[in-house]
Formats: sequence, C-alpha cells, structure tokens
Amino acid sequence: MQLKKNSWKVLMVVLAILIIAGCITEKPGTDSTDVENTHAVLFTRTGALMTLGSSEHVAAVNIYSGGEQLISQNINDRMKEVFVDIDWEPEHLYTFEVIANSGAATTSNVYAPQKPSLIKVNTIELEDVDPGDISKTTNNVEGILKFSPDSSYLAIGTHNGNLRLIDVATGDELFEKQLSEGHIMAIDFSPDSGSLFVTEESIDGYLYCFDQNGSERWKFRLADELGSDLKHMPYIRKMAFDSDGNVYVAGRRYGGYVDGTYLYSTRIYSFDPDGNTRWKFPDAEIMDAGLTWIDATPDGKYVVFGTSGFGPVENWNDGTIHVLNGENGKELWNYRILPIEPYFNSVALWYGTTITPDGKYVTALASDGRGYLFNNEDILLTKNPEPIWRKNISTPMEVSGIPIYGCANFAYNVNNTVIYSTGSTFSKAKGKQPPIEHPGGNSLYAYDFDGNLLWKWRVEGYAGELGLTDRYLAAPISQNLVTNNLDVHGVYVFDLSRSGGATSKLVNVYRTEGITIATDVSPDDRYIAAFEAPARLDDGTVIGDYCIHILT
Repeated sequence: MQLKKNSWKVLMVVLAILIIAGCITEKPGTDSTDVENTHAVLFTRTGALMTLGSSEHVAAVNIYSGGEQLISQNINDRMKEVFVDIDWEPEHLYTFEVIANSGAATTSNVYAPQKPSLIKVNTIELEDVDPGDISKTTNNVEGILKFSPDSSYLAIGTHNGNLRLIDVATGDELFEKQLSEGHIMAIDFSPDSGSLFVTEESIDGYLYCFDQNGSERWKFRLADELGSDLKHMPYIRKMAFDSDGNVYVAGRRYGGYVDGTYLYSTRIYSFDPDGNTRWKFPDAEIMDAGLTWIDATPDGKYVVFGTSGFGPVENWNDGTIHVLNGENGKELWNYRILPIEPYFNSVALWYGTTITPDGKYVTALASDGRGYLFNNEDILLTKNPEPIWRKNISTPMEVSGIPIYGCANFAYNVNNTVIYSTGSTFSKAKGKQPPIEHPGGNSLYAYDFDGNLLWKWRVEGYAGELGLTDRYLAAPISQNLVTNNLDVHGVYVFDLSRSGGATSKLVNVYRTEGITIATDVSPDDRYIAAFEAPARLDDGTVIGDYCIHILT
C-alpha cells in the first residue's frame, strides 16, 4: 500500500512538471542576469505559486493578461518561491514578470489550466494513538479541526484530549495543552476570532472558552445538570454563534439502556461572550430525548435543533425539529418526523437540522435517509408546521430479501442550496450483511429550495463533516465498509461556483494513506486542512499517520 501511494505521488509530480514545462514560453530578449529565465508556475484555488529554481532576491512580481496589468506585488526578499494572489480564469494566457533587486527582469507566458493544483504547504505531526479497526467507522480514531473566521488560526483537537492552536501563515504553534483524558468533541471560534471554544467528553463535560494565548476565560460544567459517571459522560457535539458573540450549545448525555429504554439527559444552553447564562431550553427540566446538533441565525433571532432516539421515551419525542426564539429560548414551533415502519421504530436527527442565515428555511435530515425542507417564515405566519418537500434519499429498500439503507449524516445550507451527505450502507436484517451498497448511500446531494436535484456525487467512502465556504466544499473520506477499497481515503475539493455537475465541480483530490476523518476550509478560501488518522487492517497491518495536512 505504501509503495502504491508513493508511486501515485511521484507520477502526479512528474505530470505536473511536464504540463508546466509545456505551457511556459519565454519572451525573447529578456535580461536574465540576476533571475533565471524559466519559472515553474502552479495555479492554485486562490492564486499562483512561482518556483524560481534557486534562491533569488526578488524585488517585485507583475502579472499581465491581454496587455493589461492585473497584479503588482512588492516582494523585496530572497526566496525560492513566490505566491501571488490572483483570480485567474481557466485556459487564459498570463504573463508573469519577475523583477530582480538589480532591476533585471524575466517574463514567462503561461496558460492557466482547467482546474487548480493542490499543494501541501505543511504537515503537523500529532501524538501517538491506538489505531481503530477499519471494519467499523465507530472504531475510528477521532479528531477535529477548525479555522478561525479571519483565517489566521487553525485549532486542532485530538482523540486524547490534546488542544493546539496554530498560526496558519507561519505554521507556528501558539499554544498546546492537555484538556482531559477524554475526547475533544467540538471546536469553534467567536465571530471576531478572539475566543476559542472547546468541548470535551469527560467526567465533567466542560465547555471551555480560551483566549488566543490559551488562557482560560470561563468554563461551564455540563455534568452539574446532566449527570455523569465513568461509563456515560456528558459532552457538547455542536456549537453555534450569533454576530454579537453569544454562543448556543447542545448538551447531551447518553445514560445507557435500562429496562428496555435508552436513557438520555439533554438540554440547550445559551451563554453571552462572558460566560453568563442567557437561557436554557427547556427552562425547568431536562429532556429525555437524544440531542446532538444545533444551529442559529447570525442575528440571533432563531435557534434550531432536532431530537434523536432508538425507541419511545416518556416526555420528549424523538425525530422532532424544534425552532426557538434565540433571544429568550422560547419555542416557536416543532414538527415530528414519524419512523418508517416496519424497518424503524424511531427517528434520529443526528447532524442534519440547520437554518439558513436569513432565517427563512429550515432543513432536516433523518438518519433513515429522508431529507426535509421547511419555510420558517410561512410557518410562523400560518402556525402550520409542514414541510415544503421531502426527499427519500437513502431510505430502506430490499435486495434479495434483505432490507438495506444508507445512513444519512449531515445537512448544510450554502448559496441557496441544500446539501445532504449520506454515509455507509447498513442492513436491517439481524445478522446479515448488506449484499450491495445502497444506491443512495455514501453520496452528496445538492438541491435548490424548490426541491430540484442540482447535482450528486458518489463519495466511494464514508464522508465526515464537510468543510464549507460560499465557494468551496471539502469532503473528508474514510473507509468504505462494503468495497473495502483503501484507495479512496483523502480530501475531495469541490468548487461550487463552477457550472455543471459534480464532475466539473470536483477540482482537487488529496489522497491519504490512512483514513481522513475531518477537514475544514479557511474562510478566505486559501487553505484546506485535512486530518489523517491511522487504521488497523484485518491482518493487523496499520496504515496512515495521525497528522494534519495543510494544503493550498
């Protein structure tokens, strides 16, 4: 496997060199006394990287197209590589002028490619971990990462509770600290990038707020309200923020299976930037339904979440979408999704309840493969909470008498588009494996608000939480439980601004030997972070490393 991976990388490098060499032409008569005539140019998603061949003192770089100057960037430093920000067009001819400190200059005429290159600029090695068995995604080593809103920082949380904050531009580690013996479950930044919020699965179940130096500003102990023991510990899986810096969190604790009932203790909390409690939902009790995900509008007007479960509970129903007033935590409306019988007796809304930034639409994705869209504005007017549409994406179907379904994972709203992510194929027949992959499993689906399918992409592996900006989508891909194909691991990058289907939108793939468990895209679109984790094969062989790849 290692030989195959390295061979692929070498081949891609050779191809890149050949392509570059074939598309650069020199202007005759250029003075190359101080700067070499030929420069390799790679077009990335946010600019162009020029490799000068040797360390040279560069005064400036100018870029021209169609006789017009597009960029003039002062450098005044000795370097081997120069990165220039440019919004380039595919197949256009660009002239790169490199001016030496002495005033001598060379020019290279380069045709931009159809799709950008993806370049690794840094690898962050992490601590040793015990690899999980690749036969189950629930055995995967965990890890989480997040770019700050100003794209300056990358926060990393590891399987062993280690927290790091990285300066993205320099690669310097600003601080590192061990939080607990448990997992770090969620990381996010305040809207101004000044505060780092971290949650852990531990006996305490803390929500921490740190400054950029790693100093603790405040913390909240979830176990005080939800309870805790060594086997069933509380945690927060998801946070949301409004533009004023108020934070909304979904606290949960699974209490085990007792007397035929799955026990849950869950609650929604809102805190101001100083850690003061603004409100709780419910205000006078703890919910007995599962709770994982939460979302809020930037203006703080609305908060949404969905409940989950594996069977009937006493008070709070599973599969229910709740919309709250973000200012006081009062419920505005709810809608319950009923289970698909006879295959299921409950509904789980794990990671798929979101709201558009303008507060108009609410989307939900049930774990049984059904996607929903609601018009929040109309429901508030009519008091009639019904979906605009429902999509049976990866719902149960029978193959050779075995009912199978594709487990639905995440739902997102971006640029007037609803994106659903589905995962591995499972069987509902006890003791029987799925004979094939569900045609709707391991896929990305994009719908407009009218319910029209815009594009679909077959993932070929398990897709974790997506990294998203208005323009780019990055999907972290780990194992495929049906095909067991080890060549699908990596991060897949889509340019959502491109026309056409998923094939034309897919602009980059970065392969990893181990499974890729998480990814994020910096808000300025310049960097992509991919979290690689090791996994143990059936024969005991371990593939991959526990590390972060920083790509541009």
